[in-house]
Amino acid sequence: MSAPRNTQLDGWRAFAVLGVIWLHWTPREWRGALPFEIGLYFFLILTGFLTTRVLLRDRDAGEKLHKPWRRMAFRHFLKRRAIRLLLPCYAAMLLGWLCRSPDLIAHPFIYLGHLANLHMAFSPNWPPGTAHYWTLAIQIQFFLLWPLVIFYLPRKALLPTLIAFVLLAPLTRWAVLNYFPQVYHAGALSTSAADYLGTGSLLALAMERGMQAGDRRLRFAAWLAFAAYLILYVFDESGHAVTGLRHFQQTLLSIAFVGLISATLHGFSGALAKVLEHPVAQHIGRISYGLYLFHTIVPLAVGKLIPWLWWADGPNQLMLALRILVFALGSWGTAYACWRYLEQPLDRFRQHSRPA
Repeated sequence: MSAPRNTQLDGWRAFAVLGVIWLHWTPREWRGALPFEIGLYFFLILTGFLTTRVLLRDRDAGEKLHKPWRRMAFRHFLKRRAIRLLLPCYAAMLLGWLCRSPDLIAHPFIYLGHLANLHMAFSPNWPPGTAHYWTLAIQIQFFLLWPLVIFYLPRKALLPTLIAFVLLAPLTRWAVLNYFPQVYHAGALSTSAADYLGTGSLLALAMERGMQAGDRRLRFAAWLAFAAYLILYVFDESGHAVTGLRHFQQTLLSIAFVGLISATLHGFSGALAKVLEHPVAQHIGRISYGLYLFHTIVPLAVGKLIPWLWWADGPNQLMLALRILVFALGSWGTAYACWRYLEQPLDRFRQHSRPA
């Protein structure tokens, strides 16, 4: 539970964030029917796993003190999360504000208060430059809730609570579809992400209780879930969604990703290991948080600095390629600066502030 940072997970982070970036930057004909958005869900599942692993470790340490520990552990957890996530997030918001991102200008306190996901769920269109903040808002809300669950529930109640939490997501998707037509984007609701965060948390709990990384039973369940997800996805994309089962499509994907995380912790070998551990993949994985924060804001900045890139109309493939290249260079520069001058110093400060 106290293992050092897993480099192969950084490799998957790289592929996840590149998939999300490709989704946001390219036209539909360049993407085809591939679900590049699954990178978003991978990050949420990984958040559930890593957060619950840390909280379980803090609970084990606190219970050995034989004195009140929960408030102190809760406070220190939120402090570490705030140092790691909020300052880079607010730096990205500041750049968005300077670039006059319309939704951020119109609703600054919704973004600063990390309620953007609820705002977007009831908005007919995704806002330009700041649409990705729905996942960050859900993560911040999760960080406020989850220590209360892990620290205060009896240990025997953790497993059924996490299972119920996972099931809350398909229930939300079903309820929104049938009873809440005013919700335009059900996936942006906090409870719709419960299966991502919850399945990751279940993996952390299972490993804390003795399950080994790369467990064969989980591997089999993950492949089975992935096959079922693909079938439901194809039906959904073809306009023939399977009634009832469609609401479990993302839950199945979550189980598949949990199996992938478990296998990664065990370690891959061969060609896949070389790809995941390649220096380029490792670099992108290290700066993936900054890339995610800035990749939709940089196009707004490019529009201010190089407006002619946005003037070309029609299917000009060369112009699209040039535009993406400029976006890529700008996003890499801002993400690297964020990692070098904010994330790294903040990580060192966070380690020094960890309670003994």
